[in-house]
Amino acid sequence: MKKIFLFSFLLFGLVISAQQTFVLNPAMVDPDDAENFEMLIKKYGKEMAQDAVDNGLIQGWAVLKRVPGIGKVEDEKNNYLWVSIYENPKKYVNREAWFDTEKKYGIPGLFGGIDIERYGSFVYKTEKRYDNDLNSKYILFNWAFPKNINSAMELADKISSSFKSEMKNSGMASWGMATRIIPQDSDLAPLFFWDAYENMEQMIDHLMNKGAIKNVDQKLLAQLLDELPEGWNKRVVWEFVTRTN
Repeated sequence: MKKIFLFSFLLFGLVISAQQTFVLNPAMVDPDDAENFEMLIKKYGKEMAQDAVDNGLIQGWAVLKRVPGIGKVEDEKNNYLWVSIYENPKKYVNREAWFDTEKKYGIPGLFGGIDIERYGSFVYKTEKRYDNDLNSKYILFNWAFPKNINSAMELADKISSSFKSEMKNSGMASWGMATRIIPQDSDLAPLFFWDAYENMEQMIDHLMNKGAIKNVDQKLLAQLLDELPEGWNKRVVWEFVTRTN
């Protein structure tokens, strides 16, 4: 099965429905505990998540870690991120618990002794996405406050259609656009995009408007920038720690 997150989230090589829903759960893991945390999540978390996928409880799952040194230092308080993907909002609302290490492994509390601070849940609906069979290692998250969300999405739809054929040659494994369902706070950007690449060099090219997007019509880009008067509210580069197949 393709290892593309959707977001690949990208990442998961899934059959996409217009109602696909995903949840982001950011957290801060003490850097001194990071190595142990990653070992546990790879050894136990991935297997339980894959069971949940195989049993139809979720569509996909991944754990990401923030790439250090990219962005504002104060933003690095969230250094890890859980991503859970559901077929639709109904599946999310009626979700069943599946992360139970005591039941599966006899381990009561997988992260006992690890300092983890969690920062809530953020739920999105996928509006459009393109994936291929490349294996992405890095993913860029982009948030924005559009003047008119429908107009911005229409432009993004045209732009993405224009670079779809360039994705694989430039190492882009996945691209997607989503809107935030909850929370509805006015200080949280409602429009979200992701771009996933095989390596960091390709990611840097993307950030310099090269790579898959280098031949995009400049008039369309200018129109999109007009719809995003403040530009990107935030852009964060993540690395995949582990994910389901």
